[in-house]
Amino acid sequence: MPSLVFNYGNWQFWGAYAPPLYLGEQKVTFDGPNKIIIVNEGVTELDFRVDVYSAWKEWTLDPNQINLKWEQVLSAVGGDPLPGDRVLGTTYFLENGWRMRTWEGNHSLTVTGNVFTSEGEPIFVNTLNPWTITINLNTSTLVETILPSLSLGSGDIAGIADAVWAEVLSGTAAGTRLVELADAVAAANTSLTATEVWSYIIDTGKNQAAGDKLKKIATKTQDLALS
Repeated sequence: MPSLVFNYGNWQFWGAYAPPLYLGEQKVTFDGPNKIIIVNEGVTELDFRVDVYSAWKEWTLDPNQINLKWEQVLSAVGGDPLPGDRVLGTTYFLENGWRMRTWEGNHSLTVTGNVFTSEGEPIFVNTLNPWTITINLNTSTLVETILPSLSLGSGDIAGIADAVWAEVLSGTAAGTRLVELADAVAAANTSLTATEVWSYIIDTGKNQAAGDKLKKIATKTQDLALS
């Protein structure tokens, strides 16, 4: 029977799409008693993640929890790290004997996504009547993402440290500026508080204190590390 007439007993699919109450305009319908995901009439393309997996999630969230009584339909795996800073793409499995069936009529259907059954059987069963139907499984690449990486050896770290202290600020290297600060404190022959030390002006031209200079050094360090 066409879903347009009976909607396979799912009243939620009659209204316009407004989850969780109404799930109209979906591309598939879930037949709980028969464990069948039925492709709705006229549909010729399915993005499995969006049109099936996400639709199932919405189907289980009906406010009356009617659909939770059926056994789990799908599971998904993916996102696991692989050698070479790669990440495994998402793969979906039909669980507990659930299968898919396309609509009655001659047509071609393309399903995009990595989809299997947990039992290792075909994901589609035959239509109720014989038709000329072509089902194309357009699997996506499993390795979808390359993780960014930054590898620094001991020589690299030492080089960054040297570059930081040698960074020229107002005509003088950062390391030299800190030495000048220490000398100035000693020459003052007085006991300064921590706050007074960081507030000590070491760049009279820009009226910048020691604390401000150290902030600039930290910024330069980040720039060097990321360049």
